[in-house]
Amino acid sequence: MRPIKLTMQAFGPYADVEVIDFREIGAEQIFVISGKTGAGKTTIFDAMSFALYGKSNTEARDGNSLRSHFASMDIRTEVELLFSIHGQEYRVHRAPQQEIRKRNSEETRMRNADAVLYKLVDGTEELLASSVREVDEKIEEILQLN
Repeated sequence: MRPIKLTMQAFGPYADVEVIDFREIGAEQIFVISGKTGAGKTTIFDAMSFALYGKSNTEARDGNSLRSHFASMDIRTEVELLFSIHGQEYRVHRAPQQEIRKRNSEETRMRNADAVLYKLVDGTEELLASSVREVDEKIEEILQLN
């Protein structure tokens, strides 16, 4: 599996939208994600793991704790990963269960987790799964890894 583009919104330490375009690495087969302590390296792996499997790569972080403490209640926590495997590209989008502000109100409500998975074919997206359970099953089938 090769990551192509990772988009995080209100995720981890990032209050707004952060995009990592792995295409900037070029054709390199191996690359390093480095930086000082607290720079957000683990957050990148948490986001990729969450996009693929609906959970972070560390047991200490669950869906609720992945939300940025710096984000406005109006901004939804979500992650999207464009990736390729065996020459085929896929786009997965997930959002954890989270408390969000009601429209035109200071009140909040819980919004359920959701997920969607697309296969990219000739410039168009083919829907493969549109629920958390279906996406989990399809990702495991595609990656052959759980």
